[in-house]
Amino acid sequence: MASSPWLFLTGFSSLALLSGVSIGLAKVVTQFFALSIGAQPFEIGLIMAMESIGMVLVTVPAGFIIARFGARRVYAIASTGPLIANLFIPFASSWVGLAIARLSIGLCIPFRIVSMNSTFLAQLHRIGLGKAGWYRGALTAGMALVGPALATLLVPHLSYPWVFAIIAGLFGIMAIGSLFFFTDEAPATDKSLSAKHILSEARSLLKHRDVSESCLIEFISSATGSLFASFIIVVASHLNGLSKEDGVHVMLCHGAMTVLALFLGGRLTQGLNKWAAYSAGLLLATAALITLGTAQGFVQLALGAVLLSAGSALVHLVNMRLLSHHPGEKSKISGLYNLSSMTGSTLGALSGGFVSKAVAVQAIYLLWLPVLWLAAALLFFLVKGAPHDPA
Repeated sequence: MASSPWLFLTGFSSLALLSGVSIGLAKVVTQFFALSIGAQPFEIGLIMAMESIGMVLVTVPAGFIIARFGARRVYAIASTGPLIANLFIPFASSWVGLAIARLSIGLCIPFRIVSMNSTFLAQLHRIGLGKAGWYRGALTAGMALVGPALATLLVPHLSYPWVFAIIAGLFGIMAIGSLFFFTDEAPATDKSLSAKHILSEARSLLKHRDVSESCLIEFISSATGSLFASFIIVVASHLNGLSKEDGVHVMLCHGAMTVLALFLGGRLTQGLNKWAAYSAGLLLATAALITLGTAQGFVQLALGAVLLSAGSALVHLVNMRLLSHHPGEKSKISGLYNLSSMTGSTLGALSGGFVSKAVAVQAIYLLWLPVLWLAAALLFFLVKGAPHDPA
């Protein structure tokens, strides 16, 4: 029997918050542990990249597997992988072992993310489009605010085996909790999970304008957000009178504004035309990049962070509304949407890293502007001009 909308929303938001806490906590603690076993900065970069590589590899297949077997079972089983890996991580004696553990976690995470995203999309009409940002808002609050703060409290007072045991325990709690809040879509009628079949269906889904537009805009938005997050601490440390800690505070401003916008912006954007929303998001991102690229102090950096978070939250809310209307299987659509987000994040960080070798690091924000506007122009002239979806 389906729970009431508010009961579902309360339970699901709690689960999303806990999921964000486990991700944010694990990322910070893993970096601290890597330093404690003598890993160098380049090796730490590889350790953290392994998780992203694992996620990109299985995100789209995850959507099809969930469509076949249901989000409830897949989420619970996928949670046991990070649970076991986190129990073994503190016994790693080199960065290679740590990298392998993060890769194994990365191969499990997409099954959890896509399960949550598809369940939320399927329930959005029942709980109200005004709450379209609650899932990402709760996830971001845990990942960007609560998780890192908890890491700074736990690491000085507990040994690493105990801290990782706590992280493993969170995954166990989520595996059990998911059984109460997840709903499964109707089983897929197709039985094939071959690569050829998955690619064919993915191409078919991307022919729908709402899906392709949402994925492309999420890709651009994630790349821009990743560019900000990857270099803001370095940028702050290069400005006179600021330190790395100030960069962390700018990131917290960004996280707090994102959470606020996602929780409160749903009702405001509910009836907003999508092209008006995308245009507003583009203008906010442009203002943010100019502010960040010319900032001389903390206030300008914080203002740029706030503008950027408002723009990304706006386009995400509209994307979620569009995807919730799409009649296709939500798990498959969620797989494509999350793949766009992950590849965009990777591209933004890598592009910024390469460009920073040739120019001052703060200038990468200004140099990203032509890329952003070129992508917007391509979207407008190519995708907007495409035929409408069949009724």
